[in-house]
Amino acid sequence: MNGPAHSGWLNHGLALVAGALVCVGVVVYWDPFGGCGCAMPPTTDFEFPLHGYFDNYSQHPRLAAALGRTFEEGSSIVLMGSSELTTTDHPAKPVNFFNKELHVPLLALGHAGNQNFSIHAQLLAAGAELANARLAILVSPSWFVDNSGLKGTELAAFLEYQPSPSLYRIQERIEQGDPLTAPVSAYMAEHEAELGSAQPIAQWITRNASPTGRYLYAFSQPWNAAIIHRTRAEMMKEPVHVDEPMSPRAPVDPIDWHARTTEAAAEHLAQCTNNKVFVNDAYYAEHVQGKTRQLEPHAFEENRELQDFIGLLNFLTAAHAKPYFILQPLNPYVYTNLKDIDPTMDRIRQELDARDFRYFDLWVSDTNHFQPGTLTDVMHLGPLGWYRVDSAMATYFP
Repeated sequence: MNGPAHSGWLNHGLALVAGALVCVGVVVYWDPFGGCGCAMPPTTDFEFPLHGYFDNYSQHPRLAAALGRTFEEGSSIVLMGSSELTTTDHPAKPVNFFNKELHVPLLALGHAGNQNFSIHAQLLAAGAELANARLAILVSPSWFVDNSGLKGTELAAFLEYQPSPSLYRIQERIEQGDPLTAPVSAYMAEHEAELGSAQPIAQWITRNASPTGRYLYAFSQPWNAAIIHRTRAEMMKEPVHVDEPMSPRAPVDPIDWHARTTEAAAEHLAQCTNNKVFVNDAYYAEHVQGKTRQLEPHAFEENRELQDFIGLLNFLTAAHAKPYFILQPLNPYVYTNLKDIDPTMDRIRQELDARDFRYFDLWVSDTNHFQPGTLTDVMHLGPLGWYRVDSAMATYFP
């Protein structure tokens, strides 16, 4: 069969150009990181089992690999959440209660902005089968309302938890045709304009996400691929694992949870002397000052955060995970329309129940069912709330 005139020359010419680009890329980047824009992270030592608190990945760029090992072994409880993890330290916070009192290794990970999609992407980067994972996820109702509910995870927050080694791990799965990586590709393509002059790894994932991107960047994609392949071994190098077994789980007397929670409630109420909405004095004076607030709920189809939550649950199902969720409350004395948020919280419960995922439900929408002291301010757990969470988690993760 005869092809169209000159088609062979055209094909050969394109191939030569593409090949030249790849070769130039390999030569220019023969020094693995000379000018590629990839911030080469140091090899971090991780003490196993993982324990303590990490706010993000900035000081732990190879954390994804360490999490992968932890999930596969089930050697530590991993508690993922957002701003509640950064509140005033107290013995009741799980990172203290489990590690110091029960001698059960627990890693708490996250700060404000670490929402459903960010958590989803971190679990993808870990690259582990999650059947043995001891995973707990704190869910804040504040994620699903107001502007946060419409926008979902912000790009800046996403990138805090996706340093280069994490993106390399995801990119490798994309090249292998793993369909579970599609949400990360779609998210990065959606934010392409915000990424600016991103590193080659981010450019490749973003442009590979659609046929249009692959077509428009047909010449630069081989270049970026050559850089990625040349630097992959170093970027994905396993971190040093220092095995430092914690003290054996100490035999302890049965914990008197009633006494703990009673004391914690009294401790909090003693700090609420200038208000009747059960918020500590300093927070009330600075942020509340006698004002009430209302939240803006969103229709399910418009609620980006809810869709991200469902996407996270679908991934956890595909990864054979058995996670434990903590549904947190908001202060009904300050937020006066929490009943408008009930449908969203009902939908969250329905999605969890449909997958047989267990959860500890602290959500209430009226003052009659709210236990003062559960929150230290308008949305963050206080010692009473943390002890209630500790009790529930200790039962789920014996």
